[in-house]
Amino acid sequence: MTALVGVATLGAGFAGGYLSQSRPATGSRPQPTVTVAVPGPTVTVTVPGPTAPAVDTLPGGAPAGPRPSAAPALLASPDSGRGGTRTVLSGQGFPPGAVVRVSFVVKGESDVEYLHRDLRDTASDAAGAFSVEVAVPSDLDGYADRNTYLRARAGTGAVLAETVFDLLP
Repeated sequence: MTALVGVATLGAGFAGGYLSQSRPATGSRPQPTVTVAVPGPTVTVTVPGPTAPAVDTLPGGAPAGPRPSAAPALLASPDSGRGGTRTVLSGQGFPPGAVVRVSFVVKGESDVEYLHRDLRDTASDAAGAFSVEVAVPSDLDGYADRNTYLRARAGTGAVLAETVFDLLP
């Protein structure tokens, strides 16, 4: 196995190099070797010791994806803008088939809510995920210095997630 490590200039000269890893006998660890070509003789350095820890593989039967009981998560794209900005809100970890209400929230110190606006409702799919476009209310310029969030709440509010939306002046 050979990979390019880097190229550097040394004064008026040039140096290039590559990393290779020897294939040892069965049961021992490979030793990395760095070879650098410069004007004159080629220099090879072998670094003793292990190169990386062994990979700890998953036990048989371990789940390959997120668990249905995973905490809800929310992501806005874009995650900043002025009032009127359209953003796509993606969520996961909600109950399957639940009605999810998306809101815009302005908070102050100690997470006291100054403003709460419901934007729209959507439904989570069979895996508890959703993706929906919303528009940030256009009359919020005076709140750009506060903590502003997009919130998704399922059902009566037992499942909730928030993500920061930086409201720009």
